[in-house]
Amino acid sequence: MLRLSKVTSFRQKLLASSFLCLIIPMVIVVVVSNYATKDVFKEQAIANTEQSLLILDTYIANLINNLISVTNAIQFDNEVKSILDDESAEQDATKRFYNMKKMNEKFASVVTASSNPLYLAVISTSGTAFSNYSYIQDYDPINFTRMDWFRQLEHMDALETYWVGTQKNYIASSANKSPYLITIARTMKYSSVTSGYMVASIYESDVNNIFRSYSNSQEIMLVNGEGTVLSHTNRDKIGSVFPYMNEIDGGTASIVHYENNNLLLVKRKLAFSDWYLVSLTPYKEAIDNISRVHRNVLLLTITCFALFLIILLYLLNQMTKPFKLLGKVVTKVRSGQLTFRSNITSNDEIGRFAQSFDQMLDRIEQMIGQITLEQTRKRAAELEMLQAQVNPHFLFNILNSTRMKILMKGDEENAELLGSLSALLRMTINRSNEYIPLHDELELIASYVKLVNLRHKEQISLELEPASNTLFEEIPRFSIQPFVENAILHGLANRVGVIRVSSRMETGRLILTVEDNGTGMQPEKLGQLLQKLRSNDEGDDTPANHGGISGIGLKNAYERLKLTYGPLFDMSIASENNVGTIITLFIPRECFKEVRSDV
Repeated sequence: MLRLSKVTSFRQKLLASSFLCLIIPMVIVVVVSNYATKDVFKEQAIANTEQSLLILDTYIANLINNLISVTNAIQFDNEVKSILDDESAEQDATKRFYNMKKMNEKFASVVTASSNPLYLAVISTSGTAFSNYSYIQDYDPINFTRMDWFRQLEHMDALETYWVGTQKNYIASSANKSPYLITIARTMKYSSVTSGYMVASIYESDVNNIFRSYSNSQEIMLVNGEGTVLSHTNRDKIGSVFPYMNEIDGGTASIVHYENNNLLLVKRKLAFSDWYLVSLTPYKEAIDNISRVHRNVLLLTITCFALFLIILLYLLNQMTKPFKLLGKVVTKVRSGQLTFRSNITSNDEIGRFAQSFDQMLDRIEQMIGQITLEQTRKRAAELEMLQAQVNPHFLFNILNSTRMKILMKGDEENAELLGSLSALLRMTINRSNEYIPLHDELELIASYVKLVNLRHKEQISLELEPASNTLFEEIPRFSIQPFVENAILHGLANRVGVIRVSSRMETGRLILTVEDNGTGMQPEKLGQLLQKLRSNDEGDDTPANHGGISGIGLKNAYERLKLTYGPLFDMSIASENNVGTIITLFIPRECFKEVRSDV
């Protein structure tokens, strides 16, 4: 018993030291990091951004409320109503001039009281326009009536506001100050009778200046409900479509991925319309202040780990001196002297380790001999393989040369058939790449059908209907061809007919369909076929299992795809007698990525 305790004491000390110096620091790192950073970064960053948007909302609301107040002052002014009523009747030039003067005075009074520059235009139902800018030098307000959105004003009430949004500055004299204007429009109705229309605009630069003065790192923008950017810290993006409208329709905040960067997206809906204030901030910058806590914790962790590491090195140095002899053995082995052995025979941990090390060296010598023999055999096999490939490649090259001579003589039809045969032969003998894009597989099928039509009087029509986003999806070679061959041999029975091959993406799966308008199958026969396909009977000798040009029958093709993609792969067969058969393959994309990464 005493002897056993002496044998195991060294291991206990080494394990205890390793545990104390490695496990404890790791536990500290995990506990402190989880406690200090659990959801705090994101929540605090969102809260900070929401607070900034709240402040911006106040400024934007003041601008818009000022604009609304000005339009209210004009719309509900009795003198303005009288002027519009006069415009609806015939009047002389003097009366018209007088009305124009009074309207200009109204405009001047409300614009002067406004805290921001704005443009006003009132258009009567008779076609007379009033504005606080020049018709000739700047813009004719009658042009508003020709815009698409103007027609919607006819169906609006007096208290409703149509939010036109951002448009190019139509006032030539102020285009340099602000290239864009934010515009609203209202219908001037009195007792349910429309007397005119009012269009009011403010500088987009007023909103832009607010955005720019608040933050340099944030992308702040004003977006309408349709996703159009109305104002942005970067004016080049005004009028473009905001790419994350789906995120806006969701919660108040989310993290989006853009150009290899994570961006914190926070939005706030404005109270007066379906417009949104949106902030896009690089997530790293958003959490920079909070991450300082994490860095401090990390610094503390590194300090603790360094202290524990020093202790570990000291303990290991004291307890591993007996390994110096084994170190000399390792040096000899490293120099190539594999016959050198330690010959340590003690019964403690070091003795058992030394004996295991000697046995390992013996095993290595045996393995080197085996590997040398295997490499010799492998080189011989590779030489035989290269020799076996000479004849198919020679035939392939001769076939291409023959095709070129036929094409040069003007026989394009036979040259095209030889081209199809050449493409099919090339795909058959090429074993270097087991996975090909879908469009290559479809070209292989087209070549195969052309050659089949050469053999039969009645032509088979092939229709390829792949979705554009599936053409470059990679699938195993000859994944679809066996099902097309089966449709020709058993569906159409080598008679005239149509075979349609289509593809589409749906819920993370590539869906391939092979459809024919052949004889179809009775329900009993279809059930027997499905049972055979899903059984493990390798001795099944039905015609459906006989390989064709690809060497893969219907059952083998199904089992091959099942082995490749695992249980997530599925296949369905629908058939109706004298109508046709539809075979659908469901290929999981995520599983395929894992398979390709293992190849």
